[in-house]
Amino acid sequence: MANIFKGIERKLEGLVEGGFGRAFKASVQPVELAHKLAKEMGDHKTVGVANVYVPNEFEVYLGREDFQHLSSFADSLKTELSSYVVAFAQREGWTLVSPPRIELRQDDDLHLGEFGIGTRTVNEPPSAAAPAAAPVAALPVAAPGPLLDQTVLYQVPPAPVTPPAPRDGSRAALRGAQGRWELRDVVTVIGRSRRCDIVIDDPNVSRQHAEVRRQEDGYVVRDLGSTNGLRLNRRDVKQATLTHGDRIELGTTELLFERLP
Repeated sequence: MANIFKGIERKLEGLVEGGFGRAFKASVQPVELAHKLAKEMGDHKTVGVANVYVPNEFEVYLGREDFQHLSSFADSLKTELSSYVVAFAQREGWTLVSPPRIELRQDDDLHLGEFGIGTRTVNEPPSAAAPAAAPVAALPVAAPGPLLDQTVLYQVPPAPVTPPAPRDGSRAALRGAQGRWELRDVVTVIGRSRRCDIVIDDPNVSRQHAEVRRQEDGYVVRDLGSTNGLRLNRRDVKQATLTHGDRIELGTTELLFERLP
């Protein structure tokens, strides 16, 4: 399944290769639309007796410039987005009552880089044909789902400013029973969710439990509002500066912080 996601994301990223992608760094990117469509499904799921239902109809609202560009390859874009939505729902065990339908709409009140997503859960008439990207046979059999109608506004964030590396030029890593991870990014999120940078298979760890942030004077660990809290060297902490050899405890998992030469 991971390879499927990587393949679809590569296709989505490839759709904007060329002049527009280079010229408008704050423009809406297809891969960002895919991530937010998946988020909206999760935010508006409905738990039934035997299934978890998620929206299957999406309207994506775009400002004039973004709409003009993305609508120029709308068919390919909607096919790839539909494939991503189906694959994501199947991975999470969610039920789509019919193949996803995605439409692009222009909204002149939105600026470059802003977009809105409206969601609904609707049944498809039995005679309707399923698109090739998301055949009905690939979807779980489902009972009719409730109607949902929400529109959420997003804005593509500006490119983050990367703080300088620690003054001593050293690197750092976390090591535990489940693996070893070098801290290459400015912020490394640790938790049980598969969306985290470091995924911990421990039921006592929250989905997004803690983060390690790189700063000019070193590294800091911070609790992200976890259920079971964060401990450093057997002491409860909310935030603390890390030194070589520190032991970070999340749930029943212990990670060793190491400064690398």
